[in-house]
Amino acid sequence: MATVTMTIEEYEALMELVRLANGEMSLTNTSPAAAKPPAPTKRRRSKYNRELSKQLKMLKKKHPRTAVTQLMKRAHRATRKIMKK
Repeated sequence: MATVTMTIEEYEALMELVRLANGEMSLTNTSPAAAKPPAPTKRRRSKYNRELSKQLKMLKKKHPRTAVTQLMKRAHRATRKIMKK
């Protein structure tokens, strides 16, 4: 390896260049932590799922003490009935 000598002024100028480069002293432009993969896109809810949630909300409002499993069965039947039309 070659020995490099520089004056104080040259060293200060070199350090100023480093500071201007956002303080990055690595040879790569981006760090691995900064290169995040894009967030996955959400899938669109189906027509059935949207209708089922509407029916379930209505049933929960009408019958607040009924078990969710029973309400889900009723909501499924109501949704199938509406989707047939």
